[in-house]
Amino acid sequence: MESSLSLTTIWNFCSEAMILTNESGEAFALNRAAMRLFSFTSGSMESVSIFELIPDPSFSKHFKPRQPTTGISLLLGTQELNISVVPFSVSSASYFLVIIKNITEQQNLKYQLQSAKETIRFCEMIFDEMSEGVCAIDTQGKIQFYNKKMGTLDLREPQAVKGKRIFEAWPNITEETSTLFTSLRLAKSLSQREVHFTNTGKAITTVARTIPLKVDGKNIGAVQISSDITEKKHLTEMIRQLQTQGETVPTNQNEDKRKKINNHTRFQFQDIVCSSREMRKTIEHSYRAARSSSNVLITGETGTGKELFAQSIHNESKRRDKPFIAQNCAALPENLLESLLFGTTAGSFTGAVDREGLFEQAQRGTLLLDEINSMSLNLQAKLLRALQEKKIQRLGSSRVIDVDVQIIATINEEPLKAIEEKRLREDLFYRLGVVHISIPPLRQRKEDILVLIDHFIQKHTKKLGVHVKGMDPDIQKFFLDYQWPGNVRQLEHAIEGCLNLIYDEEIITFEHLPPTFRDKMLELLAEPISPSPEGFSYVPQWEGTLAEQLEKIEVLLIEKALQEANGNITKAGGKLGISRQNLNYKLKKYQISF
Repeated sequence: MESSLSLTTIWNFCSEAMILTNESGEAFALNRAAMRLFSFTSGSMESVSIFELIPDPSFSKHFKPRQPTTGISLLLGTQELNISVVPFSVSSASYFLVIIKNITEQQNLKYQLQSAKETIRFCEMIFDEMSEGVCAIDTQGKIQFYNKKMGTLDLREPQAVKGKRIFEAWPNITEETSTLFTSLRLAKSLSQREVHFTNTGKAITTVARTIPLKVDGKNIGAVQISSDITEKKHLTEMIRQLQTQGETVPTNQNEDKRKKINNHTRFQFQDIVCSSREMRKTIEHSYRAARSSSNVLITGETGTGKELFAQSIHNESKRRDKPFIAQNCAALPENLLESLLFGTTAGSFTGAVDREGLFEQAQRGTLLLDEINSMSLNLQAKLLRALQEKKIQRLGSSRVIDVDVQIIATINEEPLKAIEEKRLREDLFYRLGVVHISIPPLRQRKEDILVLIDHFIQKHTKKLGVHVKGMDPDIQKFFLDYQWPGNVRQLEHAIEGCLNLIYDEEIITFEHLPPTFRDKMLELLAEPISPSPEGFSYVPQWEGTLAEQLEKIEVLLIEKALQEANGNITKAGGKLGISRQNLNYKLKKYQISF
């Protein structure tokens, strides 16, 4: 009795409709789910055939003794059913258990999900064709949408960043510096902001607008829309130059040599070649510095491009149409530098004449004082007074001259170290460092090296009349590993030195390196060498110079490659990773016959 009650309970509480029929299909038991499905009330069901309940002609063929059938899909009115027919026997009599699952809601959800996916993909395709970059995050900071244009601006593949937290994709971003997180946290839109950076050597200017996303008053994320206004900015700058300087518009906007601004400068921010986040951030800070007339202190090692930044700041500032005067403080003795800065009066010393100093020459413009830590502390005190009072006196004169000059000073060492070692006055440092820009050394931004190599190759191949396409991968790796104590300037000189030794090759190889770089690279080859062609290795016998040993190794590699390629120069060059022309050159150089 208890077992019967238990089975009855299970029978009636199953979510699937279940019907018991005899061999002819006459239904004699329905559970509650089946009663609901076919709209029977308790006591209202009379003898009924399963084939009347499910009148589909194809259904009857599934009633076969000893052969269960599952996964039968039928449509009953507007309802989609999934049916299983299970035959069984009791006392030699045949019966069937029909299990019916109403999957209408499930199918509707499936269709809705598929429709939603298609709608999302449709929207993604539309967004990918937009000229604006779009990036959206959820409340956890995960990137939920990132279109192709944003990837082009950021040098990222959309699939590589989707699903990641924004701090994983951009490790240098924090909640405080992220405009998306700020908009999300404050629940308000952020006004359009200009962002400046360099992408594969090209200066990019974007305007970004960030908006919080809400559903039913609840924050669900934030979206940033970035518009590339580089061309607009460039045209605006050209028009401004035309209006203020009377210059003519270049007929070819893609010509490599842009017109110089008529203020003794050569560089603007778009001349800064980089791809690293560190440099992009430095450029953005410099753009901000250009908006004010505060003094600027630029720190960075020798060769990092401090004057390039100084000129760019001037050319982006309101003083762009006024003079830009530069003076290296290490180049002159104290007395001469003082007279040069403040000017002289006739008779103030032997041979003195009335002459404007650099402060007067730079009036309403910018005065760059390079390597100010080389200036004597005595002269630094006089400079500090001029900056505080905005007044100067020529040497030998009592007349006070008002000056309106923005000072940009550079220093090639850590300021605090220079102060400690008495090369820089502390009070002058604080006066100059109202805006402090620090340029990172090249060794701390290795991702810039490859774009700089390409840039310098393009720059100097035109000047030297050679046709070089790139650099041997081993040399490229050496350049990436090298510490570059002379920074970008040293890298440019190295590339120019290589190109001066090019004959008709298209690739920079070991023999084109300047001697100091060759010696440094050869130090790395002191270990036994196992070249690329498998099955061949060579441990050199160290007789002769390193350069001679390297040539012997190169000859062996070439001979091995030619042997494996059956004398085919093109195939051998492919094995060695060099062009056919380069291999021909080496065959002649080493007098290799095959």
